[in-house]
Amino acid sequence: MGYSRDAMKLAKVTKLGDGEGYVARIPGFRGLLATGMTRKESLAELQDALADWIELSLRRGTGLPAINQRPTRTLTAA
Repeated sequence: MGYSRDAMKLAKVTKLGDGEGYVARIPGFRGLLATGMTRKESLAELQDALADWIELSLRRGTGLPAINQRPTRTLTAA
């Protein structure tokens, strides 16, 4: 699914305290987070959780957050 792939590109991973692993989140996706002992593991868990999160959001009718992958550039005249 293209939406999931694009959402995962926005994922942020944070290292937790000593020996506690990592937490991965996607900004704007309220309540969605995943943990793992490695960065890779936390991202894999996040991808699985994202699929369930999307399904639940659609079932509840709450919609999905907009994903802006391309940064907006401001052009100015020289």
